Amino acid sequence: MEPVAIPQSIDDPIHILLWSADEIVPFMVSMLTGMLIDQFIPGLALGFIAVKFYRRFRDNRPDGYTLHALYWLGLLPSRAQTIPNPYIRRFLP
Repeated sequence: MEPVAIPQSIDDPIHILLWSADEIVPFMVSMLTGMLIDQFIPGLALGFIAVKFYRRFRDNRPDGYTLHALYWLGLLPSRAQTIPNPYIRRFLP
């Protein structure tokens, strides 16, 4: 019988190079914006700063807070035909 490797961090998100998958989004957006406006180096610097602030924002809140905030603002993309209005507090039958 061979030993089975047990993962140490099963709930951690996927890591790409130095950052988790949700941290790479602000970096990539600022880098691509810098490429489009022909300011690549300032875009990279802005991306590192954005990741630093996003990490500070994310670490002080519970898991899933960003998705909840996007839903609350009505910005969460969905494949559903309709999404309930986030400002409705009670659903009546």
